[in-house]
Amino acid sequence: MLWTLRALLLVVLGSVCAQAQTRTLALYTGPANGLDVRASEVMRNELQRLLRPAEIEVVWKSLSDRRSAETFELVVVSSFEGSCSPHDAPTAPPISASLADTSISDGHILPFFRVDCTRLLQTLGSRPEPSRLGRALARVIGHEIYHIVAKTTEHQETGLAKAVFSVRDLTSNRFDLDAWSLDRMRPPVVERRAADLSAAGAR
Repeated sequence: MLWTLRALLLVVLGSVCAQAQTRTLALYTGPANGLDVRASEVMRNELQRLLRPAEIEVVWKSLSDRRSAETFELVVVSSFEGSCSPHDAPTAPPISASLADTSISDGHILPFFRVDCTRLLQTLGSRPEPSRLGRALARVIGHEIYHIVAKTTEHQETGLAKAVFSVRDLTSNRFDLDAWSLDRMRPPVVERRAADLSAAGAR
């Protein structure tokens, strides 16, 4: 009986610690003009899948609905440039040479990024399916969030932290953060232990 209680206690404490380590990231976004409902759904699900191993839970928020009383561990603000509709032929030149970019000031990475939908649609080709577009958007967004959360401009040879994405990277069934990048995105060990002790003490 004693061993059973000890095992149950370990399971409960493990659950508490796991919850303590997971941080909430509020992603405030402006309107994504022309984005299909299905593409939006895939984008949100895929972004959460990408960031879950980094112990991050994404909460999507509208910039127009922001409340000063709301508090989150992490806050990121994004915008979508151009039209995100595959039906709008991207004849206009792309806004930037990259699919997205994060703001930097005096060498410091700021929690702001923008996605160039025109450039992304040109990269994917004519009228990509909603699921492919949604997956591509999530991976572009995830890449920028990696820079912001990890507070680094560094890139890796493989995975979501790569400097350049191919169409395959953007649309394949599996594409993830590498172990090094995940470690950079997680809170420091000291902060994790403090959170674990706080959660355990609250019981």
